[in-house]
Parts: sequence; structure tokens; C-alpha cells
Amino acid sequence: MAESNTNINTSAQINRQTYKDYAIESMMSCSVDPSLTDEFVKHLHETLDIYQLLNSFSEVFKEKIQCDGMEYNDDVTQTYYLSGEKGQPSCIYTLRYEEQILGTISISRDSVFMDYEIETIEVLLAGLTLPLRNAIRYKQSIQLSQRDELTGLRNGCYYSDLAELEVKRAQRYKTPFSILLFDIDNFDLINRKYGRDIGDAVLIEVAKRLETKARSSDIVYRNNGDEFLVFLPNTEKTKAIEAVERIKDYLLKDKFIALDKSIELNLSVSVATVAYEDTANKLMDRARKLLLDVKTFGEDQIYSKSSMECVQAGNL
Repeated sequence: MAESNTNINTSAQINRQTYKDYAIESMMSCSVDPSLTDEFVKHLHETLDIYQLLNSFSEVFKEKIQCDGMEYNDDVTQTYYLSGEKGQPSCIYTLRYEEQILGTISISRDSVFMDYEIETIEVLLAGLTLPLRNAIRYKQSIQLSQRDELTGLRNGCYYSDLAELEVKRAQRYKTPFSILLFDIDNFDLINRKYGRDIGDAVLIEVAKRLETKARSSDIVYRNNGDEFLVFLPNTEKTKAIEAVERIKDYLLKDKFIALDKSIELNLSVSVATVAYEDTANKLMDRARKLLLDVKTFGEDQIYSKSSMECVQAGNL
């Protein structure tokens, strides 16, 4: 695997890793029209929404470079974006602005990129770095302002905008998207028996275990008191059920110790996967209905699609 550092200017850097050999030096011109580049960068600065930014970048990129797919991932902000088909990448770029890593972009196609195409790719990516840095900062500021004070998780009051974006992206790019809705069974009894301080300590520990076992791409919310919501990008229903089994087992393998009290918990969970006709509200309504089914037909279980598809813990 070849690797090279390309300094675009004193602030922007891209680090390239290639999975295929470079093409032989092309006789075609490798220059990029500066006026076109300026207009392109100006257009990228028009939005602070990271997904709108990546959409705009992808549209211009595909006008200049023929490719099968472009994939962006940033673990820090838990941002994932796919344009086109997900395939074996021809090259991967790590983007940086000054000392901040901005995530990675991989570009895939069956044929090898020519040298003049590589130069065009890197000029376009260099133009993306500053607008991307600004969009990431904006997203991080929103995330910080929308945290639950008790657990530090994202506040469930603010999930709807991101849910709508994830649903639309899943439908547009034909990628799966699932959500998990966890509920602590009989949590009111814990509050009444041990007091609210112990109940709060239990919620904090559940949140900590959830985040520990979730993937870096998963998004975890505290939702309505003793309810927790998890977004699973790029995860179809079977994998979502496997994920919830793994998370649930981890959450419950050890008793909860709070203020010297040892407490055993049970969890009810619903699993819903986006369908073609879904909106974010429809998807959440389906998850809530399934969770109600769990409570109605027997707690400490996992439901997906309908009450006829109940998955007992350990019995996949």
C-alpha cells in the first residue's frame, strides 16, 4: 500500500492511501481551471450542514471525475455519507485542516485513476477541507448543546432532524438504516423502592454501558426518562437484531451497583428498519408500537416488525 502526504497549503492536508497501482503518466493536461476552483469553493461555503455540503461536493466531483462511488466517514462526529455504490476503494484520503483530522473519503471505481485525475481529485479535496472543518465545528456545537444533563447522551428531544436525514439517505442510496428502542422494565418500582438518587445512578450506568458497546457509527440518545434510542446506520434488520442481542447481553451481564445497592434490571427492546415509504415519524411510531407490544405480551424481550416476531434473549 502506497502512502503520500500532499500539502495543499499551510492549513489543508490530505493523506492518500492507494489500493491500486497508479496509471502510467498521462499525456493529457493535468491543470485545473483556477476560476472554476474558486467558484466551486465559494459554493461549498454556502452551507454549514455537513450532509448538504457533502452532497454539493459529490455533485461537482462526479462532473469532473468518473467514479462508481464516494464514501465519507468521520468517527468523531459520527458522520457517514455514501454517494453512488459502495465498492472496493481505489484510493482513500484522510483530510486535515491545520491539526484537526476531518475524517476520510474513499473513492471507488473498477479502472485505475490516471495521474491527471489524481491531481484533479486532490485539488477538489483541498477545496473541501475548510468548508468541511466549519461544518464539523457547527455539528459539534449543536451536539454539545443537545446533551442530556444526567447521562451525557444526546437528548432524545433532538433526534427528529437527524432521523429524517438518515431515513432520506437510506432511501436515496438504498442503504439500510435501523433503530433500537430500549426501555428499562418496571423502572418506576426502582425509584419507589430505592429512591430517585439510585434511579438516576442506574440511568447513568445504563447510558455508560450502552455507549461502551455501541459502534463508533451508532448514535445513542436518552429518550423519555428510562427509554434509550439507538440509531444504526448501514444496518439491516438481521444485523440490527444481532446488535441488540450483543448490547443487551452486555448491559445485563453484571448487576447494577448504586449507592451500595445491588439491582438487577430487565430490558425490553424494539427493532425497526427503514422501508421505502417510511418517514422518520413512521419509523419511530413503528418502533414505539413494537415496544408497547413487548410490554403487553411479556417484558424482557426483543420485538421486530410485529408481535409475532419476538426474539427471546439468547434465542435468535
